[in-house]
Amino acid sequence: MKKHLVIIGLINIVLIGSLSGCIGPEVTDYFNGEYPITAQTIVSVSNINGQIEITSWDGDNVSVYAVKKSTFGVEELDKVNISVTQTGNHIEIITKYTGQKLIQARVDYSIKVPYNITIETLTTSNGGIQISNVKGDISASSSNGAIIMEDVDGVVSATTSNGHIEIQNTTGISDIRTSNAAVITSIQNVHDDISIETSNGAITVYVNPFLNATLEMTTSNGKVKLQEISLNISLLEDTHVIGTLGTDGQKIDMHTSNANIYVYKL
Repeated sequence: MKKHLVIIGLINIVLIGSLSGCIGPEVTDYFNGEYPITAQTIVSVSNINGQIEITSWDGDNVSVYAVKKSTFGVEELDKVNISVTQTGNHIEIITKYTGQKLIQARVDYSIKVPYNITIETLTTSNGGIQISNVKGDISASSSNGAIIMEDVDGVVSATTSNGHIEIQNTTGISDIRTSNAAVITSIQNVHDDISIETSNGAITVYVNPFLNATLEMTTSNGKVKLQEISLNISLLEDTHVIGTLGTDGQKIDMHTSNANIYVYKL
């Protein structure tokens, strides 16, 4: 009887393995490319599964280095194509998956760009986005990954989930949204209304005290804490504060739940 049970167990393991795919050691493949630019060049990146890192360099072209990875065999790497197309002034870097809907590979990008070109749209999933020392009104979107931007000459927006967002030293910010994670940002200038939203994560904002803006901060099961910044307060509660800097201006709206909101003087 025990032998029959062992045999049946082995058969079940084989069947499960054949149905779910065989996880093994990680295999990799590499992509390298360099692309000429003009001062008007705009770069966008669309990834499926993996991280995106962009920074400036002293070179005179866009350098794209990517690593394809999978624990499901080389055949999964063969299903992932990296496409770089140049149409007019626009360079589009796109990950394309030719397999079934279930993606069993990832691509991590490390991209270097001359500072004088423009970064536009960055999208990925299950991976982070990190940007530094570039220019452009950048829209960054991910899921299950952090977004970090610093030293950006432009107005930026960031959307993710289950990942923190950190934005420092940019010309301005627009919408910032995540969930189950913290947000840290600085606001030097206000070009339009700003929305900063998360859940189950703290919000920490450093604000230029010389702005003309209305700040509204709302949380639940947390507190709003003003640190070394003076507002003209119109509503003061532990979980809900409204106040202005200077004269009435654009609105800065901050909202979270189950965490504190901290506002500091920049």
